[in-house]
This record gives sequence, C-alpha cells and structure tokens, in this order.
Amino acid sequence: MKKKVIHFVQYALIKILFFGAVYPLHAQISNPSSWESFVGSDENRLVSDTFRLQTFGKSVWDNWSFILNGASSVVADKYTMKIPVGSGTAFHPFSLSIYDEVKIAIRVAGLNLAPDENLLFDIYRNEQEETVTGYTSTSDKDYFNYKTLIIGKTPSSFSLRTLQTSGSKGGYYMTDSVYAYGNIPSYSLFSGIGNWNDTTLWSHLPPLRHRNALIKGDVTITTDSYCKDIAIHSGSLKINPGNRFILQDLDLYENKAYLNSEGTILLSGCVTLHKTFEESGKWYFISFPFDVYPSGIDPRFEQKDATPNDGGNYFYVQSYNGDKRASSNQSAGNWEVVPVRPDNIPLFEKNKGYLIALDEKTTNRTLSFSSRSGDIPEDFANTGIIAIPSSSNMTSSNQENYGWYLCGNPFPSPLVLSQIEENTVLDGNIYVYNGSGYKTYSLNSNYALPPFAAFFVKASSPTELRVPSNSPSTKAINIIPTNFPISKSITEPHPDKQSTEIKSPNAEDFHFFIKDGQLHLKNIPEAGYIKVFNTMGYCMLQKRIRQGSQVIPVTILSGIYILQIHSANYQKRYKVVLP
Repeated sequence: MKKKVIHFVQYALIKILFFGAVYPLHAQISNPSSWESFVGSDENRLVSDTFRLQTFGKSVWDNWSFILNGASSVVADKYTMKIPVGSGTAFHPFSLSIYDEVKIAIRVAGLNLAPDENLLFDIYRNEQEETVTGYTSTSDKDYFNYKTLIIGKTPSSFSLRTLQTSGSKGGYYMTDSVYAYGNIPSYSLFSGIGNWNDTTLWSHLPPLRHRNALIKGDVTITTDSYCKDIAIHSGSLKINPGNRFILQDLDLYENKAYLNSEGTILLSGCVTLHKTFEESGKWYFISFPFDVYPSGIDPRFEQKDATPNDGGNYFYVQSYNGDKRASSNQSAGNWEVVPVRPDNIPLFEKNKGYLIALDEKTTNRTLSFSSRSGDIPEDFANTGIIAIPSSSNMTSSNQENYGWYLCGNPFPSPLVLSQIEENTVLDGNIYVYNGSGYKTYSLNSNYALPPFAAFFVKASSPTELRVPSNSPSTKAINIIPTNFPISKSITEPHPDKQSTEIKSPNAEDFHFFIKDGQLHLKNIPEAGYIKVFNTMGYCMLQKRIRQGSQVIPVTILSGIYILQIHSANYQKRYKVVLP
C-alpha cells in the first residue's frame, strides 16, 4: 500500500500541475493595451484544465464535494474512498460554463468481487441521464489493480454505485482520485473590484493551476489559490491574512501595478518589472524589492559605465555614497557611476535606491528587470526591512552631511509612511526628489511612496527601517509623486531644518550637566528618548525620558560623546566630554 500511496502522490502532482499543454504566450501579452482583444481571440490558446478534483485527503486543492451512500467511507490515512458492494457515492454536479470537451477521470481498484458485482456510473449528459458500466466483475478474477477510467463526451454530473449479488464475498471497490477536466483558454482577464473566485469578473473564469491571469482591476485572494503566471497593469492583487497564493511568474507593468500580501506567497519563478522611461538621456530614481542581477535585465540593452551619450540601446546606473559625503563634509559630488558587474553580483540590491538613465539615442524606452528564479521569499510584499549602514564618524562639524542613505520601497505596492516603525535614529523624515529639489515628508504622515520608488533618509547611527506588516491603511493616503527626471546637475538632499530643529515653547530652557556619574536633564520639553554616541557612531546609551527633569546614571568610559535628545517635536545634538 505504501508504494500505491507514493504512486498516487506522484500521479496527482502530475495531473494537478502539468495536465494539458501550456503555450508560451509572453510575447502576445507584452502590450497591456491589447489584453481585451487578445483574450477573446484565437491567439488565446486552449489548454486542458482540471477544474474539479477530489483526492480524499487533506489537500487544499480538493474542490469536488460528494455524498456517501450505503456503507461507503473515506479512509483518510490511506487517501482513498472505500465503496463496499451495494453502496455508492454521488459527486456534486457542475456547470459546464465555457469548458469544451469535458471528461471525468476516476482511478479505481477492486477486491473480493463476485461475478456481476459491477461498478456503474450514473451520469447526466446531453440533457439526458444514462448509466455506463465502468467495470464488469467476472468469475476469472475477483480483484484488479488501480486503473484509470474515463467518461467522455462532456458529462455534467457523476455518481457511482456498485451491485451486490447473492454470492457476494463482501468485496469492495476503492478510488484514490476523481477529477474533471476540459478545454478552456489559457489566459483570463480580470476587471473590476472583487474576489478572485467571482466568476463574473473574469473573461474566462478564475484561472487555476497552469492557467494564467491578466489583471486590470483590484482582485483579492480569500482562499488558498494556485495560478501559473500573472500579469498586472493598472490594478492590484491582494492576499488576505491566513491565505496562501501559489504561482510561477509575476509581471508588473509600471508602478501602478500593486501586489499586497498579508498572507503567504509561494512564487517559484521570477518577479519582473516592465518600466517605460518618459525621456531618454535623463536620470530617474529607481529601486527594487528584490535583487536584480545583470542577467535579469532586458537583454536588448547593455550597461555602460559612462554617461548617456554613446548612441545605442544602453543604460547607465549611479548610486549614492553617503559615507563619502560624511567624510568630506560636502553636500555635492557624492554620486558615483556603478560599474558593469559580473553576473554573480546584484547590479541593483534590493531596497536600495539608484539613478538610472537610458542612452539619448536608444530606440526603445521600455526595460524589464527580473528577480532570479526562486529568490522571492514567502513574506514578500508582506513585511519589509531596510538596512541603513553606518557612515563615517559623526562630529559636531559634519552633522548636516552625516548619515544620508538612498533606500527604496521594500514592497511592490504603496508604502504608507506611518506604517514604518518608530525609530529615534532617523530624523523623522524622508526626502524625495520633486523635479527641482528634495521635498520633506514626515514619517508620521499618511503620505505613501509608490512601488519601486527611491528616497533618502538621514540616520544618526546604523539602524533598520522596519515595516512589520503591509496592511493597507484605513486612512486616506496621498501618493507621493516620484517619477521626475534629473537632466543636468544631479542634486543632493539637505536636512530639513524646520523639522529637525522644531522647538516647543520651553525648548530654550532645556539644559543638562554631569555630576558624580549622573546625567542631570532639566526642563525636558516633552517625552522622548535620549541617546549617547561615541565618536565611532556607536550608541552607548539609550533611555526613554519624560517631560520635565530627570537623572540618568552614566556608566560609560570617559571621552568625547554626542548626546542626542529626540522627541516628536524636538531634536537636538550636543557634544559632551565625560571626565
């Protein structure tokens, strides 16, 4: 029996995952404006699709309900249904809908069967009920091993029963899988707003297993689902909490295609962004929530490590060197050309920001960027962590140029700033290029960054920017515009003096002193945090403080330190010398 179970598992996987022909149609869906005409044309090839399945186990894909009659029973640990002679099972009828050439397949075996204890199939077909003999029991053999029986000519209902004779040996039939399949177009287009399982929102029913989805609306996954490939344009796919979504490849067209997950995504292939640049020869900010290796970039283009003027299908990349800015204490000249990399090193590191430009004389302004196959984790589009590395030593003279880092949205969906965990190491803002300079947005606001957007942060020490869950905000959000080109001199951000130096009415009265190994804080303007950093930028002390006055023991070694006071409306740094 163990061998039979193993055989069944292999068989079921083949039937579920690979049943029917799959046609490569990527070239025909590369233009989202033609999706509507494509799905209704002959180019949308037919595939054989298993739309009803029962394996009598705990598979999440079992979607064909049934009713046991007589002494029939399910043997759960054997993944089989046992049908003693004189018993039967009725499977729930289904709508043929747009399926063609529907067939029902059942794998059955028999044991201790007397002559004429036949297996009968009652079906409804062509508006008529009929009975078909699935297996005829004879005196030659009272048993038979598993075999697959096919019922063709488009039946819409199915039940089975067995006959019992006077000479019965108490035998039985058993089955380990029953499924129905038929021909249907490979691609189905979703439009509107609603549930993945809502058949009215799809051009050709919800795509399952090896079928493909084209999405131009907002669809929500509310049950465990499996689809082959998905392409999203001007729409979104949301996975609800507790649900799994299994797919092979995901294509996103521009930054208005969203994937939002509060569940689990099992993506075996690649995620690809198709981006069209409005102007060639100009720099655009970009970031990816996955690593992009040189082999994952549009093969029609070649990277150059100069400037956009070579005259061909080339692209150019620059990164920001915040460490150089801190070391030189200069807020200009810190952009660096990213050299051509070997294929085992990411050209674009995930969650890091870059500038990218196409050559002025390129013949194509649309590029594709893909992750490596199998690189996408299960919590993709659900949780996000951005590592903010250390810069050169912070001193009293380089505070304005210290701690700048260009990072990116860790989600393929809008990032609401208020969803970012509170972090006192950050100055409380992000800095986004707006076409003429950098605009400041508070981390406490309900502004949101679009997917694949890059933005600056300013940190006083190495830290992590964390988003624990990508659940949509209940409040109205404003999407920050980010797709502005930089044509001439590449500017750099500067600290928002107003936001980083905001003082409450009593802020000017704040003062501190050190005595007998204790730090005395007087007239603290509001509750917040106090941090002490050494000259290497490491945090030596962090304490929560309340409004008013407070005494904090100081046990760190003597030397020069930076004292930072941080609250919602007050930020200040002081140079201190501990004796």
